[in-house]
Amino acid sequence: MKTSLPLQLAYVSSRAKAANLVCSPVSRGTGFEQARSHVSFSLFASILCFLFSLHLRAQNPESDFETANKLYEQGKFAEAAPAYQKLIQSGQISAALYFNLGNAFFKSGQIGRAIAAYRQAERLTPRDPDIRANLQFARNQTQGPTLAPSRWQLWLGKLTANEWAAFAAAAIWLCFLLLAAMQWRPVLRDALRGYSLVFAIAAAGLSLCLGAVLYENLFERTAIVLAPEVPARNGPLEESHTAFTLHDGAELRVLDQKDNWLQVTTDPRRIGWVRRDQVLLSPKT
Repeated sequence: MKTSLPLQLAYVSSRAKAANLVCSPVSRGTGFEQARSHVSFSLFASILCFLFSLHLRAQNPESDFETANKLYEQGKFAEAAPAYQKLIQSGQISAALYFNLGNAFFKSGQIGRAIAAYRQAERLTPRDPDIRANLQFARNQTQGPTLAPSRWQLWLGKLTANEWAAFAAAAIWLCFLLLAAMQWRPVLRDALRGYSLVFAIAAAGLSLCLGAVLYENLFERTAIVLAPEVPARNGPLEESHTAFTLHDGAELRVLDQKDNWLQVTTDPRRIGWVRRDQVLLSPKT
């Protein structure tokens, strides 16, 4: 397991491309009208080019990404984190950005937000060793009860939902193709029967895995504690007694919600209510 938090520098390419404006000459009208129209069109084209260049600068993520990295390298972690968040909110989503965001949060002492960022990065690239090492390192800093992923969840997490869907679709199509070949060429039926059975079983298994991943992403809600210390109460009231105490970075499974309270658990023995503003809910994907 790695014990350091390396900064992952990534190049965010700009999607903006320079546009060539084709100006067609005016073919009708007097010389004065043509000159006036030409001047007006030139002025309009100049203004359009100026506004377009401003739009390109505003949409160019490279300078913002470099600025965020410089803040990180200068040790200004509390300022680097919002800079990375701004890029993500603008739609420049990537595993590298979430990874850097997690590093900035961790260095600024925000363990819960760091774990949330690492989890988002892991969801995009689940087999990246740096992301998995830093996520585990951050989880190890969490004190008290927390939700530990099961072996089944760890195994399912080795592939993204898109990858599970691609493998399931490929197995289903191969199974259908083999069945079609068996009907088209009866002489091959005995030779292909075993292969079709194998791919049918594989398609069923992969489809079940895909269903489990989609169910977890869409319906299983988790939350991460953001405050240094959060009391989990016996009921959704401030007056309720504290059942147990949670700390920054603790991961929870959400069971129910009532007003501004969430019923959460870390294991079957611990169930309590926490305020919604003290945790960060995992986004649905």
